[in-house]
Amino acid sequence: MASDAFIAATGGALTWLAPALVPLAAMLLLLPALRRLNRLRLLLPLAALPALGVALFAAPGAVDLPWLFLGARFGLDGTGRIFLLFTSALWLAGGVHALGYLHDDPRRNSFWLFWCAAMAGNFGLVLAQDAASFYVFFALMSFASYGLVVHSRTPEALHAGRVYLALVVLGELALFAAIALAWQAAGSLNFADIGPALAVSPWRDAVIGLTLVGFGIKVGALPLHVWLPLAHPVAPTPASAVLSGAMIKAGLLGWLRLLPLGVPGSASLAAPAWGEALVVLGLVAAFAAALVGAMQQHAKAALAYSSISQMGFVTVAVGLSLAVPAAAPAAVAAATLYAFHHAFAKAALFLGVSLVGAATARARALWMLGLALPALALAGAPLTSGYAAKAALKAALPETWAWLGMALSLAAAGTTLVMLRTIWLLKRDAGNHAAHPPNLAMWAGWALLVAASAAGWLVIGETRELLPSTAGGWAAASWPIVLGVSLALLLSAWRRRSPSADSLAVPPGDLVVPLLALARALAGSKQDGHGAAAGHAEHGAEPVAHATVPSWPWLGRAESALAGGSGLALALLGAAMVVLLIASA
Repeated sequence: MASDAFIAATGGALTWLAPALVPLAAMLLLLPALRRLNRLRLLLPLAALPALGVALFAAPGAVDLPWLFLGARFGLDGTGRIFLLFTSALWLAGGVHALGYLHDDPRRNSFWLFWCAAMAGNFGLVLAQDAASFYVFFALMSFASYGLVVHSRTPEALHAGRVYLALVVLGELALFAAIALAWQAAGSLNFADIGPALAVSPWRDAVIGLTLVGFGIKVGALPLHVWLPLAHPVAPTPASAVLSGAMIKAGLLGWLRLLPLGVPGSASLAAPAWGEALVVLGLVAAFAAALVGAMQQHAKAALAYSSISQMGFVTVAVGLSLAVPAAAPAAVAAATLYAFHHAFAKAALFLGVSLVGAATARARALWMLGLALPALALAGAPLTSGYAAKAALKAALPETWAWLGMALSLAAAGTTLVMLRTIWLLKRDAGNHAAHPPNLAMWAGWALLVAASAAGWLVIGETRELLPSTAGGWAAASWPIVLGVSLALLLSAWRRRSPSADSLAVPPGDLVVPLLALARALAGSKQDGHGAAAGHAEHGAEPVAHATVPSWPWLGRAESALAGGSGLALALLGAAMVVLLIASA
């Protein structure tokens, strides 16, 4: 009997840990001794299959591992299953695409090491049912993603990486403080215990504020969004797909896990000030990011701002849950549904960027159709997953918040405008986006995501009844798209009449640009006072990517530690974690 219990416990532990362990073990295939066996690299995308299998077939449950971290719990509930499903599918499709995208890249081994580490962190945090385990895997994903952002090692990539790394460190500090206060309030790190205890704790507001900041950086919530439009244009396209499709959803999951949303039983759950502030920030993000995205000169930057705009809808749902606890269950369900829809649609659009070099007319027509389907889903066109997600969000609104439905519809017009701008930029700058002509692996990975986005309406299930049943319903669902197309036509006509209009653009990073300019000015004045700046005057714009490093020496040291020798360190870390977890289980 004891042996049967031990076998059952070990099997349960490995079931929930396998999704994170397999990508870490896959990193070992890139050790120098095995690197010459190039065919082994073909197995790396398959590291996402255990997570996909768990999402599809594992029964709900959890296992406690008191020997791990501060007493870990891993398992799967309804929300976790949805997140694990689209996350694993994105990593699988993105990995297949990356095989073709990076087939001749001299840094592909470094890319795959960071890719597998970030994948392991992403899967681990979805399955984590306690705050300490979530924090560890969230940190692994966040820091490993830095290697994906700076993959090309260009000045622009290093600049984006520094901004990203600074915000990651800020977020980790905020989360550590939030989790420590939550532990003090609940006496436990299990999410199931934190929610009810936090709702009546004097530390509630502090935890809410720190949590909103810590996870808001990953979500891309205003004003913490500035890393997204800097990172996406410089990162490899497969990395952009998972960054926008999967990783920013980890921030949403963190909000849903740690914040007391939908916890029954007490009026003290209401946090109207926080909730209303989130709703305002979400609406500002939905509108402002769409406007800025429509003024971009790079397709991936426009898509990044589209993600910020779309995450504004999710921020509104979380804010509604805090402001009106009675609406929390429906709002949380709508936010989860929206994450599922946005993950496939946005990742398909990002992977489509690297297929812009399609050679034949038939391939180009297929590419345009494949871009149009997820673009329509993001705009909320009827018979798409986006329409169902937005309809579910509007259905969650209380009667006193009905005005918010009109605001969300207007924001959909902005999404349409950004989608049209993105497609126009891709066609205009086709030669600048294609690293090389698309190959079979690139087409295959992209096709998987396009198919998943197109089938999202069928997967959603119960929201199929939200399909418009009257002419008025169809008109209400379609007018935001018509408005967005009309705005695009007006802007196009204006640009043709005004030669200087096309130069009107907001630089990627928006809010951080003047701040970094001020930092450079202050650093330059200090250097001038010491006679050290004159030797760099002739380099023009190049110092922009490097000037902030002397102001943050700790950031420079962290960057050097991640960039130098990080591949071997990550591989050894993966080996150690695999051996430790399997042996202890």
